[in-house]
Amino acid sequence: MAKPLISAPTAPFHEHFASGIARAFAAARPPIQVLHDRGGNSLLIYDGGGQQEEDEFIVLTAHLDHPGLVWRTSQGSGRALFEILGGVELEKALATGVRLFDLNRPATQRGIPGTIVRAVEEEGTRYPLVEVATARDSPQGPGIFAMWDLPTFRVRGRRLSGRAIDDLAGAAVALCVLDSLVRQQASVRLGVLLTRAEEVGFVGMLAALEAGFLPRRALYINIECSSVAAGAVLGAGPILRVGDRLWVFDPDISGGMAALADELASQQPTFRYQRKLMDSGACEATPLMQADYRTGAVALPLGNYHNSGPGAQLAPEYIHLDDANGLVRLLVHVSQRGIGTGLAHSAAALDSMLASRLAQYRDHLLPL
Repeated sequence: MAKPLISAPTAPFHEHFASGIARAFAAARPPIQVLHDRGGNSLLIYDGGGQQEEDEFIVLTAHLDHPGLVWRTSQGSGRALFEILGGVELEKALATGVRLFDLNRPATQRGIPGTIVRAVEEEGTRYPLVEVATARDSPQGPGIFAMWDLPTFRVRGRRLSGRAIDDLAGAAVALCVLDSLVRQQASVRLGVLLTRAEEVGFVGMLAALEAGFLPRRALYINIECSSVAAGAVLGAGPILRVGDRLWVFDPDISGGMAALADELASQQPTFRYQRKLMDSGACEATPLMQADYRTGAVALPLGNYHNSGPGAQLAPEYIHLDDANGLVRLLVHVSQRGIGTGLAHSAAALDSMLASRLAQYRDHLLPL
């Protein structure tokens, strides 16, 4: 299920192929309803009935873009200027080949190989514009974009690598959770919000918030692929993310998920997880929290974040398959049990522990 989505060409404002794969996924599963806002964000909703409280409606969020290059202007036959959108190491990016894609062609297109031949400074842009040359005439105009010329999808042992793991692997996890609930005919409600243009500053999420597209009383769980530079260990399990570089997230959701993760670990000894701040970057949980939406977050430990590898050129990103499978298991468990259930158990256990500590040592608190 993950391969078509992770292999899809994408860039900020050019998420059409990934979005189309998500829509086809939903169309093949009639219990899933799909809503769209004016900005092209998609909300997939599975409603299996049951007696779930409205406040327990969980919405998973992930974004469908990845840093890339977007066509700006023609420079003649086989040459064009592109704008880099999203954060990359510029020196490595300039030394790496690209592939050009056309939104008017199928998602399975291999792309036209190209070479960055020069950088052109332009005021008001984060990076210089880059001139890309191709060996043969290539399409020009709006709808043309490029990605770094890297392997799209590769599995070696338990490692999954590709050019755009962040955040297409997070979106794939969310769809796998939906698929599991549909197959089980689970009596729960779950939403999956797939956003656009996260890599240029949460633009899709901000537009969805401005439009009032998101259910106000839902509980949100952002799914990201987050750099191991923040201290997470690849292969040690999915991350319960308590915050990012900009903000901290809802403690009740974090506490409830942690309690349910412990519960899952007691039932399935192969399951394990990590609990981290992950402050090397920011994620869409921050604008949700700033808009007063109750939000928690999870993450997959990611190597070569934004394709920044150890060499002189950009490199494929990578994750551990056990972390991804563990995250699917955790989010299915959270969806079925409910965060409120986990929080109640966690709070009761904490209250009991604190009360027992005081009872054990109260008599030692003699006046000084």
